[in-house]
Amino acid sequence: MKEERCILQIDKDPKAVIEPDYEKQPFKFHSKLLFAFVPKEDIDNFLEQVPHKVLGSYDTISFQPDIYEIERNGEYFTLCQAPLGGPASVQLLDWLISYGVNQVLTVGNAGALTDLPENEMLLVKRAIRDEGTSFHYVEPGQFIDLNQGFLKQVEDVLATLDLKYDEITTWTTDGFFRETPKKDAHFRQLGAATVEMECASLAACAQFRKVDFAQILFTADTLADIDNYDERDWGYESHSAGLEIGSKVLTKLGKNE
Repeated sequence: MKEERCILQIDKDPKAVIEPDYEKQPFKFHSKLLFAFVPKEDIDNFLEQVPHKVLGSYDTISFQPDIYEIERNGEYFTLCQAPLGGPASVQLLDWLISYGVNQVLTVGNAGALTDLPENEMLLVKRAIRDEGTSFHYVEPGQFIDLNQGFLKQVEDVLATLDLKYDEITTWTTDGFFRETPKKDAHFRQLGAATVEMECASLAACAQFRKVDFAQILFTADTLADIDNYDERDWGYESHSAGLEIGSKVLTKLGKNE
């Protein structure tokens, strides 16, 4: 590999020195996963409303989420809080996949690049790869398209729930404080309606592991007017809504194993 372009020269060897299941834990998670980028208090509030149990936990230096079994209307799925950013969230997702997950629905927030109200629901169809993690999983490129077959399944369920949403392209970045005016304008020209820090990375991991992946976003702060940035309420109201909608979608996708 040429040192100066290492990130653009993918190593296609499917075997890594450290595989996600290297610890050989006795976990067996339900195939459907709700991967939630929400505060722990919202997870706890949601758990108070549904039958659940702890299936396991993931232990890192700074983040130790429990992994839950959720039961709704006789259907079961896995719930896990997701950590911020592509590298951390992909590390956890890869591990969850190694213990049984094969359909992933992610819910979380994103900054609006266009004139979108706060807490607007969006379904991602494509992500711009302005991050690093995806390049370890799939061939280099500017975009990654989400699995159309699984998106169609999610769309069909959302239709039965009579929910309003738009399908969008999102800009995935590693640099929260490096969303410059030039980049903002550039990625808007490429069609991005939002900016967040995980979608392209997660989609690449899912593609590499051959599992289904979809991402529902809710608008939080807005960068639509770069001279008048507005954090608004950081999409607070959509945290509980995302958990509720995500759980309904997974429940209606069909019976689990």
